[in-house]
Amino acid sequence: MGAVVPFRSAALTRSDARRLALFVKTVGKDLRESEIDEALEWCEVYGANPFTKDIYFFVFDANDANKRRVVPVLGIGLYRKIAARSGNYRPDDRPPRFTYDEAAISQANPKGLVDCEVTVYQYMHGAWHAVASRLKWEERAPIKSGGTTWEKTGEFYPAGHAKAGKPRYRKVTDPSNPDVLDPDKRNWHTMGETMMAKCTEADAIRKGWPNETAGSYVPEEMDALHTIDLTATEIIETHEKTERLSKLGDGPGVMVQWGPADALERVPVGKFGDRVLDWIGAHMIKGSEEPAAVMEWHARNREALREYWAHDKAGALAVKAKLENVAAFAAQVMAAE
Repeated sequence: MGAVVPFRSAALTRSDARRLALFVKTVGKDLRESEIDEALEWCEVYGANPFTKDIYFFVFDANDANKRRVVPVLGIGLYRKIAARSGNYRPDDRPPRFTYDEAAISQANPKGLVDCEVTVYQYMHGAWHAVASRLKWEERAPIKSGGTTWEKTGEFYPAGHAKAGKPRYRKVTDPSNPDVLDPDKRNWHTMGETMMAKCTEADAIRKGWPNETAGSYVPEEMDALHTIDLTATEIIETHEKTERLSKLGDGPGVMVQWGPADALERVPVGKFGDRVLDWIGAHMIKGSEEPAAVMEWHARNREALREYWAHDKAGALAVKAKLENVAAFAAQVMAAE
Protein backbone atom coordinates (compact mmCIF):
# COMPACT_ATOMS: atom_id res chain seq x y z
CA MET A 1 0.00 0.00 0.00
CA GLY A 2 1.29 3.45 -0.91
CA ALA A 3 1.92 6.23 1.55
CA VAL A 4 -1.05 8.30 2.70
CA VAL A 5 -1.02 11.72 1.02
CA PRO A 6 -1.49 14.59 3.53
CA PHE A 7 -4.70 16.53 2.95
CA ARG A 8 -2.88 19.80 2.31
CA SER A 9 -0.76 18.35 -0.49
CA ALA A 10 -3.58 19.19 -2.92
CA ALA A 11 -3.64 22.85 -1.90
CA LEU A 12 -2.12 25.33 -4.33
CA THR A 13 1.04 26.85 -2.81
CA ARG A 14 3.88 29.11 -3.91
CA SER A 15 6.32 26.21 -3.86
CA ASP A 16 4.42 24.32 -6.57
CA ALA A 17 5.75 26.11 -9.65
CA ARG A 18 4.19 23.73 -12.18
CA ARG A 19 0.63 24.01 -10.88
CA LEU A 20 1.06 27.72 -10.19
CA ALA A 21 1.89 28.27 -13.86
CA LEU A 22 -1.16 26.22 -14.81
CA PHE A 23 -3.34 28.25 -12.44
CA VAL A 24 -2.22 31.54 -14.02
CA LYS A 25 -3.11 30.21 -17.49
CA THR A 26 -6.45 28.60 -16.58
CA VAL A 27 -8.45 29.06 -13.38
CA GLY A 28 -6.74 32.34 -12.47
CA LYS A 29 -6.40 33.78 -15.95
CA ASP A 30 -8.61 36.79 -15.11
CA LEU A 31 -6.47 37.76 -12.11
CA ARG A 32 -3.73 40.36 -12.17
CA GLU A 33 -0.25 39.81 -10.72
CA SER A 34 -0.99 41.19 -7.25
CA GLU A 35 -4.32 39.32 -7.23
CA ILE A 36 -2.51 36.07 -8.01
CA ASP A 37 -0.50 36.59 -4.81
CA GLU A 38 -3.70 37.23 -2.89
CA ALA A 39 -5.33 34.13 -4.37
CA LEU A 40 -2.35 32.00 -3.35
CA GLU A 41 -2.57 33.34 0.18
CA TRP A 42 -6.20 32.29 0.41
CA CYS A 43 -5.42 28.86 -1.03
CA GLU A 44 -2.77 28.32 1.63
CA VAL A 45 -4.96 29.66 4.44
CA TYR A 46 -7.83 27.32 3.58
CA GLY A 47 -5.75 24.42 2.23
CA ALA A 48 -7.71 24.85 -1.01
CA ASN A 49 -7.26 23.40 -4.48
CA PRO A 50 -8.80 25.71 -7.11
CA PHE A 51 -8.57 22.99 -9.77
CA THR A 52 -11.10 20.84 -7.92
CA LYS A 53 -13.38 23.84 -7.33
CA ASP A 54 -12.54 24.09 -3.64
CA ILE A 55 -12.29 27.84 -4.07
CA TYR A 56 -13.33 30.47 -6.59
CA PHE A 57 -12.14 34.04 -7.06
CA PHE A 58 -14.87 36.51 -7.98
CA VAL A 59 -13.68 39.73 -9.62
CA PHE A 60 -15.92 42.75 -9.05
CA ASP A 61 -15.78 46.03 -10.96
CA ALA A 62 -13.21 44.45 -13.26
CA ASN A 63 -13.04 47.49 -15.54
CA ASP A 64 -12.70 50.10 -12.79
CA ALA A 65 -9.17 50.25 -11.41
CA ASN A 66 -10.29 52.16 -8.31
CA LYS A 67 -13.04 49.72 -7.35
CA ARG A 68 -11.72 46.42 -8.68
CA ARG A 69 -11.63 43.79 -5.93
CA VAL A 70 -11.22 40.01 -5.73
CA VAL A 71 -13.35 38.03 -3.29
CA PRO A 72 -12.50 34.39 -2.43
CA VAL A 73 -15.55 32.12 -2.35
CA LEU A 74 -15.43 28.59 -0.92
CA GLY A 75 -17.15 25.61 -2.46
CA ILE A 76 -19.38 23.53 -0.18
CA GLY A 77 -16.89 20.68 -0.59
CA LEU A 78 -14.16 22.79 0.99
CA TYR A 79 -16.44 23.67 3.90
CA ARG A 80 -16.84 19.96 4.56
CA LYS A 81 -13.10 19.35 4.26
CA ILE A 82 -12.29 22.17 6.69
CA ALA A 83 -14.73 20.77 9.25
CA ALA A 84 -13.45 17.22 8.72
CA ARG A 85 -9.84 18.31 9.31
CA SER A 86 -10.82 19.28 12.85
CA GLY A 87 -11.38 15.61 13.67
CA ASN A 88 -14.65 16.36 15.48
CA TYR A 89 -17.10 16.59 12.56
CA ARG A 90 -19.61 14.29 10.97
CA PRO A 91 -22.21 15.22 8.36
CA ASP A 92 -25.97 15.08 8.66
CA ASP A 93 -27.35 11.53 8.58
CA ARG A 94 -30.59 12.82 7.05
CA PRO A 95 -31.33 14.69 3.83
CA PRO A 96 -32.05 18.44 4.10
CA ARG A 97 -35.52 19.22 5.49
CA PHE A 98 -37.69 21.61 3.52
CA THR A 99 -40.93 23.37 4.40
CA TYR A 100 -43.35 24.35 1.64
CA ASP A 101 -46.43 26.54 1.59
CA GLU A 102 -48.68 26.80 -1.46
CA ALA A 103 -49.66 30.29 -0.33
CA ALA A 104 -46.01 31.36 -0.75
CA ILE A 105 -45.85 30.40 -4.44
CA SER A 106 -45.03 33.46 -6.53
CA GLN A 107 -42.73 34.68 -9.26
CA ALA A 108 -40.08 35.12 -6.55
CA ASN A 109 -40.68 31.64 -5.13
CA PRO A 110 -41.90 29.22 -7.83
CA LYS A 111 -42.22 26.20 -5.51
CA GLY A 112 -43.42 27.97 -2.36
CA LEU A 113 -40.28 26.88 -0.50
CA VAL A 114 -40.44 28.46 2.96
CA ASP A 115 -37.20 27.30 4.56
CA CYS A 116 -34.52 24.64 4.72
CA GLU A 117 -32.91 22.94 7.71
CA VAL A 118 -29.57 21.11 7.79
CA THR A 119 -27.77 19.66 10.82
CA VAL A 120 -24.10 18.75 11.17
CA TYR A 121 -22.54 17.21 14.26
CA GLN A 122 -19.59 18.24 16.42
CA TYR A 123 -17.87 16.02 18.97
CA MET A 124 -17.39 17.92 22.24
CA HIS A 125 -17.34 17.01 25.93
CA GLY A 126 -17.35 13.29 25.17
CA ALA A 127 -20.45 13.24 22.95
CA TRP A 128 -21.77 14.24 19.53
CA HIS A 129 -23.86 17.41 19.51
CA ALA A 130 -26.08 18.81 16.79
CA VAL A 131 -25.21 22.11 15.12
CA ALA A 132 -28.30 23.06 13.12
CA SER A 133 -29.15 25.85 10.73
CA ARG A 134 -32.51 26.85 9.31
CA LEU A 135 -32.60 29.48 6.57
CA LYS A 136 -35.61 31.09 4.95
CA TRP A 137 -35.96 31.23 1.18
CA GLU A 138 -35.92 35.01 1.09
CA GLU A 139 -32.67 35.07 3.10
CA ARG A 140 -30.64 33.41 0.32
CA ALA A 141 -32.62 33.29 -2.92
CA PRO A 142 -31.57 35.88 -5.55
CA ILE A 143 -34.81 37.87 -5.58
CA LYS A 144 -35.12 41.03 -7.64
CA SER A 145 -37.35 43.56 -5.96
CA GLY A 146 -40.29 44.79 -7.98
CA GLY A 147 -41.98 48.14 -7.81
CA THR A 148 -44.02 49.66 -4.99
CA THR A 149 -47.02 51.91 -4.91
CA TRP A 150 -49.07 53.73 -2.31
CA GLU A 151 -52.63 52.89 -1.29
CA LYS A 152 -55.08 54.44 1.15
CA THR A 153 -55.38 52.76 4.54
CA GLY A 154 -58.93 53.99 5.14
CA GLU A 155 -57.71 56.06 8.09
CA PHE A 156 -57.24 59.82 8.40
CA TYR A 157 -54.72 61.98 10.24
CA PRO A 158 -56.16 63.15 13.60
CA ALA A 159 -56.92 66.70 14.63
CA GLY A 160 -53.82 68.63 15.59
CA HIS A 161 -51.67 66.82 13.04
CA ALA A 162 -50.10 68.84 10.23
CA LYS A 163 -52.11 66.71 7.81
CA ALA A 164 -55.30 66.64 9.92
CA GLY A 165 -58.26 65.26 8.01
CA LYS A 166 -56.18 63.95 5.12
CA PRO A 167 -56.13 60.21 4.31
CA ARG A 168 -53.25 57.99 5.44
CA TYR A 169 -51.34 55.92 2.85
CA ARG A 170 -49.10 52.87 3.09
CA LYS A 171 -46.49 51.50 0.71
CA VAL A 172 -47.41 48.17 -0.90
CA THR A 173 -45.98 45.98 -3.64
CA ASP A 174 -47.10 47.07 -7.08
CA PRO A 175 -49.11 44.11 -8.44
CA SER A 176 -48.08 45.08 -11.98
CA ASN A 177 -44.38 44.85 -11.05
CA PRO A 178 -43.91 42.07 -8.44
CA ASP A 179 -40.71 40.66 -6.97
CA VAL A 180 -39.19 37.95 -9.18
CA LEU A 181 -36.54 35.28 -8.90
CA ASP A 182 -33.54 36.56 -10.85
CA PRO A 183 -33.95 35.08 -14.36
CA ASP A 184 -30.17 35.02 -14.81
CA LYS A 185 -29.74 32.58 -11.90
CA ARG A 186 -31.07 29.49 -13.67
CA ASN A 187 -29.99 27.01 -10.99
CA TRP A 188 -32.31 28.69 -8.51
CA HIS A 189 -35.18 28.07 -10.91
CA THR A 190 -34.34 24.47 -11.78
CA MET A 191 -32.90 23.16 -8.50
CA GLY A 192 -33.84 25.61 -5.78
CA GLU A 193 -33.75 22.93 -3.07
CA THR A 194 -30.14 22.04 -3.88
CA MET A 195 -29.09 25.67 -3.78
CA MET A 196 -30.83 26.26 -0.44
CA ALA A 197 -29.36 23.07 1.02
CA LYS A 198 -25.81 24.20 0.17
CA CYS A 199 -26.37 27.63 1.72
CA THR A 200 -27.88 26.13 4.86
CA GLU A 201 -25.16 23.51 5.29
CA ALA A 202 -22.47 26.17 4.89
CA ASP A 203 -24.22 28.27 7.54
CA ALA A 204 -24.27 25.31 9.94
CA ILE A 205 -20.56 24.62 9.39
CA ARG A 206 -19.75 28.30 9.99
CA LYS A 207 -21.57 28.05 13.33
CA GLY A 208 -19.70 24.94 14.42
CA TRP A 209 -16.25 25.88 13.08
CA PRO A 210 -16.25 29.70 13.12
CA ASN A 211 -12.52 30.29 13.44
CA GLU A 212 -11.81 28.31 10.28
CA THR A 213 -14.64 29.67 8.14
CA ALA A 214 -15.76 33.06 9.53
CA GLY A 215 -16.55 35.68 6.92
CA SER A 216 -16.56 33.27 3.98
CA TYR A 217 -19.28 32.53 1.43
CA VAL A 218 -20.35 29.70 -0.83
CA PRO A 219 -21.09 30.55 -4.50
CA GLU A 220 -24.82 30.08 -4.01
CA GLU A 221 -24.83 32.87 -1.41
CA MET A 222 -23.04 35.18 -3.80
CA ASP A 223 -25.99 34.90 -6.19
CA ALA A 224 -28.11 36.93 -3.80
CA LEU A 225 -25.33 39.49 -3.31
CA HIS A 226 -25.11 39.96 -7.05
CA THR A 227 -28.85 40.34 -7.40
CA ILE A 228 -29.16 43.10 -4.82
CA ASP A 229 -26.36 44.90 -6.66
CA LEU A 230 -23.88 45.24 -3.82
CA THR A 231 -20.67 46.84 -4.97
CA ALA A 232 -17.38 45.07 -4.43
CA THR A 233 -16.55 47.55 -1.67
CA GLU A 234 -19.83 46.82 0.12
CA ILE A 235 -19.25 43.07 -0.11
CA ILE A 236 -15.74 43.45 1.27
CA GLU A 237 -17.06 45.65 4.09
CA THR A 238 -19.67 43.01 4.92
CA HIS A 239 -16.95 40.36 4.90
CA GLU A 240 -14.68 42.41 7.16
CA LYS A 241 -17.53 43.28 9.53
CA THR A 242 -18.40 39.59 9.82
CA GLU A 243 -14.80 38.79 10.60
CA ARG A 244 -14.59 41.50 13.26
CA LEU A 245 -17.78 40.30 14.90
CA SER A 246 -16.65 36.69 14.74
CA LYS A 247 -13.40 37.59 16.48
CA LEU A 248 -15.29 39.40 19.21
CA GLY A 249 -17.86 36.67 19.60
CA ASP A 250 -15.94 33.47 18.98
CA GLY A 251 -12.51 33.87 20.36
CA PRO A 252 -12.00 33.11 23.02
CA GLY A 253 -15.26 31.33 23.73
CA VAL A 254 -16.65 28.36 25.64
CA MET A 255 -18.89 25.64 24.21
CA VAL A 256 -21.86 25.00 26.49
CA GLN A 257 -24.97 22.85 26.30
CA TRP A 258 -27.87 24.48 28.14
CA GLY A 259 -30.51 21.77 28.01
CA PRO A 260 -29.88 18.01 27.60
CA ALA A 261 -31.48 18.08 24.15
CA ASP A 262 -30.01 21.42 23.05
CA ALA A 263 -27.21 21.87 20.52
CA LEU A 264 -23.87 23.20 21.71
CA GLU A 265 -23.57 26.98 21.78
CA ARG A 266 -20.31 28.90 21.70
CA VAL A 267 -20.50 31.75 24.23
CA PRO A 268 -17.84 34.48 24.34
CA VAL A 269 -15.77 34.33 27.52
CA GLY A 270 -16.77 37.89 28.40
CA LYS A 271 -20.44 36.92 28.42
CA PHE A 272 -20.19 33.34 29.68
CA GLY A 273 -20.39 34.05 33.42
CA ASP A 274 -23.42 36.33 33.12
CA ARG A 275 -25.18 33.88 30.83
CA VAL A 276 -24.62 31.02 33.27
CA LEU A 277 -25.77 33.03 36.29
CA ASP A 278 -28.87 34.16 34.41
CA TRP A 279 -29.63 30.59 33.38
CA ILE A 280 -29.26 29.31 36.94
CA GLY A 281 -31.39 32.16 38.28
CA ALA A 282 -34.15 31.38 35.79
CA HIS A 283 -34.23 27.80 37.07
CA MET A 284 -34.29 28.77 40.74
CA ILE A 285 -37.20 31.23 40.76
CA LYS A 286 -39.12 30.95 44.04
CA GLY A 287 -42.09 28.69 43.58
CA SER A 288 -40.53 26.73 40.71
CA GLU A 289 -37.22 25.51 42.11
CA GLU A 290 -35.30 23.16 39.84
CA PRO A 291 -32.05 22.38 41.64
CA ALA A 292 -31.90 18.94 40.03
CA ALA A 293 -31.88 20.49 36.54
CA VAL A 294 -29.07 22.84 37.56
CA MET A 295 -27.04 20.00 39.06
CA GLU A 296 -27.54 17.97 35.90
CA TRP A 297 -26.40 20.97 33.84
CA HIS A 298 -23.31 21.27 36.08
CA ALA A 299 -22.38 17.63 35.53
CA ARG A 300 -22.91 17.89 31.78
CA ASN A 301 -20.75 21.01 31.41
CA ARG A 302 -17.84 20.26 33.75
CA GLU A 303 -15.31 20.55 30.92
CA ALA A 304 -16.80 23.88 29.82
CA LEU A 305 -16.52 25.24 33.37
CA ARG A 306 -12.89 24.13 33.59
CA GLU A 307 -12.18 25.91 30.33
CA TYR A 308 -13.93 29.04 31.62
CA TRP A 309 -11.76 28.92 34.77
CA ALA A 310 -8.66 29.07 32.57
CA HIS A 311 -9.95 32.26 30.93
CA ASP A 312 -11.63 34.13 33.80
CA LYS A 313 -10.94 32.96 37.36
CA ALA A 314 -13.02 35.72 38.99
CA GLY A 315 -16.03 34.94 36.86
CA ALA A 316 -15.56 31.23 37.38
CA LEU A 317 -15.47 31.72 41.16
CA ALA A 318 -18.81 33.57 41.00
CA VAL A 319 -20.34 30.72 39.03
CA LYS A 320 -18.83 28.16 41.43
CA ALA A 321 -20.31 29.98 44.44
CA LYS A 322 -23.73 30.04 42.81
CA LEU A 323 -23.58 26.34 42.01
CA GLU A 324 -22.54 25.58 45.58
CA ASN A 325 -25.59 27.51 46.83
CA VAL A 326 -27.82 25.47 44.53
CA ALA A 327 -26.21 22.24 45.76
CA ALA A 328 -26.81 23.27 49.37
CA PHE A 329 -30.43 24.11 48.59
CA ALA A 330 -30.86 20.75 46.85
CA ALA A 331 -29.49 18.99 49.94
CA GLN A 332 -32.01 20.82 52.14
CA VAL A 333 -34.84 19.79 49.84
CA MET A 334 -33.75 16.15 49.94
CA ALA A 335 -33.40 16.25 53.73
CA ALA A 336 -36.90 17.69 54.08
CA GLU A 337 -38.32 14.90 51.95
